[in-house]
Amino acid sequence: MTSFRRLPAVVFLALIFAAPLVGALAVGALALGAASPAAAQGLTADQKADVERVETYFNSLTTMRSTFLQASSTGLVARGVVWLQRPGRMRFEYAPPSPVLITADGIWLTYQDNELEQTTQIPLITSPLSVLVSDEVDLTGDLIVEAVEKGANVLRVRLSQRDDPDQGDVVLTFQDKPLSLKQWIITDAQGVEVKVALLDPVFGLDLPADLWRPNDFGRKSDDVGR
Repeated sequence: MTSFRRLPAVVFLALIFAAPLVGALAVGALALGAASPAAAQGLTADQKADVERVETYFNSLTTMRSTFLQASSTGLVARGVVWLQRPGRMRFEYAPPSPVLITADGIWLTYQDNELEQTTQIPLITSPLSVLVSDEVDLTGDLIVEAVEKGANVLRVRLSQRDDPDQGDVVLTFQDKPLSLKQWIITDAQGVEVKVALLDPVFGLDLPADLWRPNDFGRKSDDVGR
C-alpha cells in the first residue's frame, strides 16, 4: 500500500472529497445495490424515519474529534486526526510522512502541503463533506437518498447530488443504537473510492478557534491561499 505523501492539491481533494470542484455528493459501494432516483423516492416509512434520525443526529452535533484511517481503492492509505465543529468548521491533520493539512473556516476549504508551503483553496460549499458541517442538515433537499440499509446495529445511507447524480455518491455508515457516525465512503465519477473510518470519535468538546485557520507559512494572514 502507498501513503498519501505527495499528490497534487486538486487530485488529493478529488480523492478525499469526490470531485469537489463540481460539488458531487454521493455514496460508495459498500454492499448497497444501485438505486435510481425514482426508487429512492419510494423509501418505506421505516427508511424515511431512519433518514429523519440521521438529519436529527447531525443537527444535534456541535463538535467532534477523532483519529481516522483513510484508504483509497487505488491502494493509498493515510492516518490522522479530524476535528469538526458545526457550522462550517473542519480540520484534517495527516500524520507523517504525509505533509497534508486540510482546514475549513466556514467559507473556504483549504488544502496545504506543509513541506512545499503550497496552499490551494476551494469554496467549502463545493465539497460533499460540507453536509457534515452544514448549518442545517437536510438530506432530501439538494440530495437524493439513493438507499437506506440496516444490518446488525449498522445503518447505511447512500446519497447523491440531485442536480448531477452521475458525478458520484457518498455512503454514510452509522452505529445504529445509539446512532453514531463511524465512517463514510466517497466514490467519484471514475469509480475511485475513498473510505474514511473514525476510530475513536469524541463529541461535544470545547475546541479552540485556531484549529480552523490554515498555516500562514510566515505570510500575512490575508495572503494565505494566494
